[in-house]
Amino acid sequence: GVSFDFRVKAKTDHKKLWNNLFSIGSLIASMAQGWMLGNYVMGLTHSSLSMFFTLAITIMLPVLYIMMGCGWLLYKTEGDVYWKAVRWARIAVLPLGLGLLLISIATPLVSETIAAKWFRLPEAIGLMPIPLASMIAYGAIIGVLSSKSMLNNDKGWIVYVALIAICIMCGIGLGYSLYPDIVIDKLTIWEAASSKDAMQFAFYGTVIAVPCIFAYTIFIYRVFRGKTTELSYESDR
Repeated sequence: GVSFDFRVKAKTDHKKLWNNLFSIGSLIASMAQGWMLGNYVMGLTHSSLSMFFTLAITIMLPVLYIMMGCGWLLYKTEGDVYWKAVRWARIAVLPLGLGLLLISIATPLVSETIAAKWFRLPEAIGLMPIPLASMIAYGAIIGVLSSKSMLNNDKGWIVYVALIAICIMCGIGLGYSLYPDIVIDKLTIWEAASSKDAMQFAFYGTVIAVPCIFAYTIFIYRVFRGKTTELSYESDR
């Protein structure tokens, strides 16, 4: 975040350098996160198949973040920035869909444990809402980005909401795939748990902190609701 502050203070001929450095840093960070996530899902194994899966996650996660950024710009901006976000989103949306599809296919192939959980009846029927909701959300993204009338009528926020829905579905699916393991096939949540006293201490902290975080987040979203406009310190009242 401080990169933005440095960029504002930088000389005009240095701003492009700051843009490039920020882009490279963001790409490295997101790819590193993808690499760690892929390794984690594969139970920290290092077979050829698991490495291929990890590489796919490494490539896909930055694309997801690009789409999230575009969705946020569609939600918060207008004018030239808004249409730039539309153009960027149209470029990234197909790689995102392809990546999600390939990872969904590859995950049960590289892990017998995950495959058994997802394709065992009757559990498989109960899990159908997860991929169905993801497909509907992705279809909504495609629909909005393909419809000039919806974009002109400021419906770009649907892209952002649909991406959030996809992320939630992915999180639910990942949680189900791993449970009750914390490291698949190696360590359960019960084996990884701390002592009772430590858990009680963390519980009391969580009970206090989490509601505060929710309240703060709601407050911030309320304060900064609506489209981004030129910064002003004058009150609307």
